[in-house]
Amino acid sequence: MIHSKTQPGRRAVTKTMLTALCSAILAMVGADTCAQTTTYPDRPIKWVVPVPAGGGMDAVTRIVSAGMATALNQPVIVDNRTGAAGTIGTGYVAQSAPDGYTVLTIDNSLFTTAHLVFSKLAYVAPKDLKLVATLVRIPLVLAVPGDSPSKNFQDFIQSSKDNPGKISYGSPGVGSPLHVGMELLQTRTGTKMQHVPYRGMGNILTDLSTGTIGAALVDFGSARSFAASGRIKILAVATEKRLSQLPSVPTLDELEVKNVPISLWFALAVPAGTPEAAVTRLAHAAQLSLESPEAKSKFETIGAQVFLKTGPELTAFSREQVAFWESIVKPMAIKLD
Repeated sequence: MIHSKTQPGRRAVTKTMLTALCSAILAMVGADTCAQTTTYPDRPIKWVVPVPAGGGMDAVTRIVSAGMATALNQPVIVDNRTGAAGTIGTGYVAQSAPDGYTVLTIDNSLFTTAHLVFSKLAYVAPKDLKLVATLVRIPLVLAVPGDSPSKNFQDFIQSSKDNPGKISYGSPGVGSPLHVGMELLQTRTGTKMQHVPYRGMGNILTDLSTGTIGAALVDFGSARSFAASGRIKILAVATEKRLSQLPSVPTLDELEVKNVPISLWFALAVPAGTPEAAVTRLAHAAQLSLESPEAKSKFETIGAQVFLKTGPELTAFSREQVAFWESIVKPMAIKLD
C-alpha cells in the first residue's frame, strides 16, 4: 500500500497561501468599511420629527436641518411622523437601521421618561437611541389669561390656595416637561390645580387667552406674540436668570420657589449602534449649523437658545437627565396604557 504524505515544504506553502488569503479578505473588509466611513453620507438623510408641523420642535428641526444639509452636502428631508404623544415617530427611528440615514429630534420627556409613562412601548429610548448632540433649550414661562385678576405670581398662588382644584392648567400631554413642571410647581407652592392635556401648544395658548383654562407653563417662543398683544400675562420664568426679552418678569427662584429646574431641550438622536464615524460627522454638522448667524437669528425669533453638547459632555448630560426626570416621574405613577 502506498501512503501519500504531505511534504514539509508543501505544508509551509499551503500555510503561507492561507495566511495571504485571510489577509486579503480582511483587507477587502477593511477597505469597504473605510469607504463607508469616508463617503458618509452618500445619499439623503431622513430627519423624523415626532410631532406635528408648526410647533417649536418642528421649527428648530427645520432651522438646524437646513444648515446641516449644507455641511453634509446631502439633502436632509424632514418627516413629521406623529401620534401617541410623539412615541410613534420616536419608535420608528429607534427601530430603524443604525446606518446614520434616519435621525430624530427628541425632547426631554421622549428621551428620559416616555418608557415609564407608556409601559407597552416596544423600545426604551435611553437604550435604543443615542444622542448625537443637544440642539437648543427653550425657556419656559408661567402664563395666565390677559384678563386674569392675578396681577402677579403671588396673587396667582394665593388664588390657587383659596380655590383648590378649581383652577385648570393646560399642557401638551401627560408626562411632558410642561406637565411635570406644573406638578412640581404645585408641590413646591402647596397648591392644587386641575390638569387639562392638549395635543399642541397652539390650542393651549388659544384657550388660555380666552380664559378657558386658568394657567399654563409654556415655551416663551410660542407665547411671545400672545403676551405682546396682551392676550396672556407672563408671571414668572423657569430659568436661572431673567430673560432679556422680559426684564421685569422674575424667575421662580427669585420668587422663593426653589428646585424647579425645568427646561425644554431638543436633541438630535440616532438608533443605538449607529457607527461612531457617522455620529461624529452628524455632530460636527449640527455644530456648524447651530453656530451659523442665520440659525442664531432664526432662533431668536422663536425664543430658543443654542444649547450644544456633544461627545463625553453629552454622555454625562444624558445620564444626569435620565436620572433626574425618572426621579420626578416615577413617584407620579403616570400610566397611559
